[in-house]
Amino acid sequence: MQITDQNRLSTVKPDLAATLDAEKSGITADELTVGASRKVWWRCPDFPDDHDGWEAVVGNRTGGFRKRYGTGCPDCRLVKTSAQELRLKAELSTVLPIDPSRGAIRTTRVEHVDMVIEADSLRLVLEFDGSYFHGTADSRRKDSMKSQRLRSAGWTVVRIREDPLSLLDSAYDVVVGFVAEPEEAAADVLDHLAQLGLVDAGAAERYRALAAPQGAATAREWIRERIGEQALKIEYTAHNDAWDSMFEALVAYAADAGNCYPTDDVAVDGRSLGRWSRKQRGLQRQGRLRPDRVERLAAIPTWSSGTAHEAGFWSRYRAYLRRAEATDPDEREKAMPGREATVWANNLRSRREDLVAHGRDLPDDQLKALEEIPGWSWAPFGDSHTAKVQLMQQFVTTTGRSVASIKQREEWNGHLIGIWLNSWRTNRGRLLDSQKVDLEALAGWTWDQRGDQWEAMFRQLTDFGTAHGQLRPSLPLGSEQERTLARWKRNQKNRLQGRDDARANALRALLARYGEELA
Repeated sequence: MQITDQNRLSTVKPDLAATLDAEKSGITADELTVGASRKVWWRCPDFPDDHDGWEAVVGNRTGGFRKRYGTGCPDCRLVKTSAQELRLKAELSTVLPIDPSRGAIRTTRVEHVDMVIEADSLRLVLEFDGSYFHGTADSRRKDSMKSQRLRSAGWTVVRIREDPLSLLDSAYDVVVGFVAEPEEAAADVLDHLAQLGLVDAGAAERYRALAAPQGAATAREWIRERIGEQALKIEYTAHNDAWDSMFEALVAYAADAGNCYPTDDVAVDGRSLGRWSRKQRGLQRQGRLRPDRVERLAAIPTWSSGTAHEAGFWSRYRAYLRRAEATDPDEREKAMPGREATVWANNLRSRREDLVAHGRDLPDDQLKALEEIPGWSWAPFGDSHTAKVQLMQQFVTTTGRSVASIKQREEWNGHLIGIWLNSWRTNRGRLLDSQKVDLEALAGWTWDQRGDQWEAMFRQLTDFGTAHGQLRPSLPLGSEQERTLARWKRNQKNRLQGRDDARANALRALLARYGEELA
């Protein structure tokens, strides 16, 4: 490839070019392109006197022409990953009873683990898998085997996988963004734990609503104690790099879309550009955003520290109106995607509710315009109950699934059906008797989903005993259903031992029938 200013390393990546050890490599930055396949020597940009130089292909180090991130100093990456884990642990500790001094569990061996929660009936291990250490096939194999040993010992294991790592267990694992802000990663983890029934959903929602780190002081103390002051400097550099990459993405988005209000599904290296933008606005309004960052954001022509509602009401209103007036489904989605329309409308309703609570209201011209939208309602939950129930019936007929199989945040045809179910259950006391009858007629409906799931598994265990004359379903040799039953029985024995309630007594009586005990 002919070297031009557009691909010259010294021009396109001047900061990285300055870390090239030209003498040891036998070539200068002016003679290399950003995507060159030549292996050369590099110096650590942050600690050149403390960290050894290393060899790396130019294209891998820079990220080439397409990737935002390239490889970094190996010594820095080791420390950065540990600091990232400690910050996440500190944030999760503000909601979960994590034992900060416990770092090992005995299975068939001593397992070193990242986070341990053992309280009441909960025995939970959280493992943070950073993309630097856990991206190889060998790492995946070792991580999977470790999870299996822990689960066999009676622990629930959730692996927190950093993007772009894929899930090892689709049911239990969760992916967080690459070098994500600790409060964003913690909110995603807590949402996932709530979906699994391991954390109260209200606690997860309250944490996300704070939209700011809650364990920063604890994290700094842990990092200093366990890694050293240098780790804070390295992490500071890492977050600066991450901020720069999100800023560059926002500049590109603004040039293409004509505004600085990306939706949550616009992602950059696994992180939501919409969430990041809202956070910067919040920090700027509170006077907490660094002056140099305020200046850089102000250079974007369409940037405003105002909320999306304040700055973009009319453009979103027109899109929502076009969607409401369209009869063709494709035209509706083209005007405004279903999820985006739902979020915009719900945010608008919440904003008016907050204003009214403080003796104010939306501007008259906005109120008048909203009333002209076909089907618009300020109280859609009550107004659209029948329509939502009919759509749930359509879901059952079309998919062949019962409503019991719907997950907490599941969507169908642009409708937030998982959230609807949670709202109905949460607001049971406010529903009319006729509305309750409508819901109870839905296939698989239950007011207590977790309780019904327990009863179903207990019936399966009872039927297993009747069929086999014993209550020992095989974990290593049984079918998938039998292995699931074995795990459930083991977990319930651990959780219910020593308790004197209906579930514990029912399981105790069933076990006694086959010569087993529940302490």
